[in-house]
Amino acid sequence: MSTQPDCLKNNEVSVKVEGDGEKGAGKVEPGQSPSQGFTGTVSLQLTDLLQMFCLSRGDLVVRVTSVEGSGTICVRSGQIHHAHTEKLAGETAFFEILRWRDGHFEMLPYQDAGRDTIDKPWEHLLLEAMRQRDEGAAKDAADTTSDGSASEYTDQLAECAALEEELDFVFDKLEFIAQDLQDVQPTEARGVMPAPATTKVLVVDDSSFFARQLQRMLEADPDIEVLGVAKNGQDALLFLAAQPAVDVITLDINMPVMKGDTALKHIMIRHPIPVLILSSFQPQSLPKIFEFLQVGAIDFLSKPDTHENVTIYGKRLRDLIKRTAQAHVSHFKRRRRNKVDASVSLVRREHGGNHILLILGAEGAYMDWFRLPLASLANHGLVIGLQKLLDPFLARFCQLIEEDTGAKTEPLVRSMWVKAGSFYFGNAGQRVALNLLPESMSLGVEVPTSSELAWPSGVLLWLEQLAAQAGEWLSVYCLSAAHPLPADTVEQLLRCNARLILPPRDTVMCTGLVESVAGYAPLYPKQVFWASPESLMEVWLRDEWSN
Repeated sequence: MSTQPDCLKNNEVSVKVEGDGEKGAGKVEPGQSPSQGFTGTVSLQLTDLLQMFCLSRGDLVVRVTSVEGSGTICVRSGQIHHAHTEKLAGETAFFEILRWRDGHFEMLPYQDAGRDTIDKPWEHLLLEAMRQRDEGAAKDAADTTSDGSASEYTDQLAECAALEEELDFVFDKLEFIAQDLQDVQPTEARGVMPAPATTKVLVVDDSSFFARQLQRMLEADPDIEVLGVAKNGQDALLFLAAQPAVDVITLDINMPVMKGDTALKHIMIRHPIPVLILSSFQPQSLPKIFEFLQVGAIDFLSKPDTHENVTIYGKRLRDLIKRTAQAHVSHFKRRRRNKVDASVSLVRREHGGNHILLILGAEGAYMDWFRLPLASLANHGLVIGLQKLLDPFLARFCQLIEEDTGAKTEPLVRSMWVKAGSFYFGNAGQRVALNLLPESMSLGVEVPTSSELAWPSGVLLWLEQLAAQAGEWLSVYCLSAAHPLPADTVEQLLRCNARLILPPRDTVMCTGLVESVAGYAPLYPKQVFWASPESLMEVWLRDEWSN
């Protein structure tokens, strides 16, 4: 078999294959000599070609020529060991070649380059190449929008406005139905949504390589099944129309034909299914992520980069998929600008600053923070929020909260003293040491830089220390999260006379956290209360300081 140089367009190659007629020739038509062999064309992405040779542990040299330059990639015994362009060598050269969008390639008989400039596994290299490609696509999309014609931009705005209006109608209707169910259904009968025996996933990503890797990672768990793969939002909608029995959708942001944000709006309107945004993110990506969360996405996760352990990443992804599958999308509430009740904010008792309010949120809770009267709450005690959010995103998220709620918001990313007057927002994913000074009612938070924890473990550390040091001064408010609190932790809080405040079940998308506490409400009516985010201030003042 031989291969001929052919065109590379948008990183997709068309390989012309010529055989000798002895193997794989298929059916020979009458009058055709077997010696004529066979010919054909195989279209695949350059990443697919490299993956094919790596999986087969083969040897390969690919020479690529583009208007942006020329380069070579060498595969030996199934590992990418060298790459170079005219100016670069090693990993940087490999990623540069994979970034090129058009040109020609040639597959050559293997010859040892005489040096090894790449030592990372090929899976890591290709995943990182896909991540960098996504970032480039996001930038190109932004440039295209800014350079587009006025008429095209106007059409996009009109389509977006129409979708937003339809979304408002759909979610208002869902909220109305949920309220009706709340009125007629006994409280005890409403519980956490059981996780399906097998979680069925639809993968939406335009990279066939990443989609295959994602399917492999997900189906390493026998309780997860990938029902299908869609290359863009339009394909996803067609799939859902024919096969709507999907529990979770993983959705990329930057795709051809129909982008992720447009696809998500259509999904929420036609097929309200829990969506996990799975794309390449940087801290500066938060405003874009925020747009997806405002439409109803449950959570987001960045694609793995070259420095990430793929095995650990796969386990984290599978856990998140299962938690996302438990979300009640019908409980999602569209974000509306928070209104602070001035009359409540003026109510301040002399000992009001002696209380601590800890607010917990994880999957599905991102928009709940903007419904809270944080400015008023912070004026009446120490108010701390813990959200499952990576530290690089905290500062920008704090800025969004402050702009929307008017509460001075400070990120908890370092050791500091927490005092009344500001809202402190952090991630529970780090080991902390807390030191409460009752005389000044300030809380010392020591955050070691080297110790990382899973969000549930970090939450338990906060709760155990605050329960022991603050006791009856402590109140805990639960937002959306699929993680339940252990029974012994809830009981410890109650023994210390802490107060637990819960939102109505029908207002949170992931009810695991709320449900783990709700069963104690009938037993401890003076310590377990119910309050919507909007009424939290009133309930906190009334039930904590009325005595």
